[in-house]
Amino acid sequence: MSNKDMHLLSNIRDKSKPLVKRYMKELDISDDIKLPHPLDQDVLIELDKISIRDEDDDYRIFHFLDNVNSLWKLLIEKSIKCLRYFDSREPFMENSAKKPIAYGVNELSQYFDKYSKFESMLYGGSKYYRDHVVHVFRTWLLGVDCLLRNDGEYMSRINIGKEVKINPLEKISIWTMISLTHDLGYPLEKAQEIIDNTKDMMKSFIVNPTISMDLSFNGVQNNMNDFVVRFLSSKMHEKLNSDSLEKYYVARLQPKYYFKFQKSLEKSMHGTLSAIIIYKLLLYFLESDYSINEDYSFNKEDVRQFYIRREILRSIASHTCKDIYHLDMLSFAYLLIIVDDAQEWGRKKITELYVKSDIVYELKGISTKFDTAKVIRNGKEVYLHTCTIKERFQFSKKEKDALEQILRDLQKQSDGYSEIFRDGQDTANRNFSFEKECEVVYQDSPSITFHIVFYISNDINSSFTVIQEITGDHTVDSNFNLESMKEIYNDCEVSKDQKDNKVEYYVRNKYV
Repeated sequence: MSNKDMHLLSNIRDKSKPLVKRYMKELDISDDIKLPHPLDQDVLIELDKISIRDEDDDYRIFHFLDNVNSLWKLLIEKSIKCLRYFDSREPFMENSAKKPIAYGVNELSQYFDKYSKFESMLYGGSKYYRDHVVHVFRTWLLGVDCLLRNDGEYMSRINIGKEVKINPLEKISIWTMISLTHDLGYPLEKAQEIIDNTKDMMKSFIVNPTISMDLSFNGVQNNMNDFVVRFLSSKMHEKLNSDSLEKYYVARLQPKYYFKFQKSLEKSMHGTLSAIIIYKLLLYFLESDYSINEDYSFNKEDVRQFYIRREILRSIASHTCKDIYHLDMLSFAYLLIIVDDAQEWGRKKITELYVKSDIVYELKGISTKFDTAKVIRNGKEVYLHTCTIKERFQFSKKEKDALEQILRDLQKQSDGYSEIFRDGQDTANRNFSFEKECEVVYQDSPSITFHIVFYISNDINSSFTVIQEITGDHTVDSNFNLESMKEIYNDCEVSKDQKDNKVEYYVRNKYV
């Protein structure tokens, strides 16, 4: 199995150079400008320092933690500078002598350093904790690879609204901000669990122990947090001045988004917390123009800049808020959900700190296809796209419990996708179908292969299917039969259809 990190790094280095050159030419930016952006020469030089070979295992990248941490800060800095450069309200496009500065990056980087040091405590705080420091860098790599693939096709299509035009360098900067900061609130979400575990341990020698620590917000902190939640829950409305007949824009709160994100904040979900953290620490967000007062108007560039910032914050907050459902594959919020879940390779778990696991995981690929069909919905032409994720797990005979756990986890993941890609008031406008194919190999005698597929589309109900195939002389029922599958999926309805050495199980959540 080839090293995924090496291939992503190599792909980005190879693909970014000709694409960036083309983008700069299209934007009429000369080489003399030395425009900072997340794929510029400084970043590529730093990426080259992460020297991974194809034969290295998935944990090789952890030898380059210092490089990853340095790149994290550099990428955030480059992204803010790039976004500020293209803000026509600022002086940089008109005056080449002035250079944008990324204020607040040092403070945010200090927070990230504390987060990195705190991660060792998080491993002890939860038996299921996995790496989140290298994870966000890998999420960035995987997302950039998707955006640059096929001569930047996804890059050209992804957007933040029909009324807003953003160029490719702004897009890659938006993605960089989203991917690298989407988990910053994770320690705060998990801190309460650590406190609860400490309290439980203390019961061994203290009756009814009291630990004085309150992680809730109050006073002015609540007002500040509410402002951020209102910002990411708003949109712009076009108005017409009756006297001058000129167009202008006003901001309006979207009540459903507002309440859903309030609920997410109430539960201390790390997506919403992450959005609040970057808003408070980065001057780029603190200088955002926002007010829902009727007499507070915005021009076109104000609106464009509002949507750029809102897209970053809303995408981050949405990835842990399942009350939000998604209709558009050509959005950064969708891309974050897909690549965040797909980044499973080489994520250290607490069990692997003591015993090396025999479980082998491989992300075989994320496939995005555009304009695969055209349909008429509500009198409008809708172009449909498809997204397919393919994975492979391999378990040794001694890992039977882990095998059963991954079968459960995949079904829960399927339920999660069914929820966020659920039917809603505008389902007819959903422009994609989603499919995940997972091959799970159990090296028993004989070996068993599970082909697991879950599929979501507008046309039929979502489905979760397990096809079990055995090679050798043993019968299927001597290994995993209907009763054992019902035990694995004990909260679901399980039916069976057998053909020769293949058994097809249909698994449906009882409560859906």
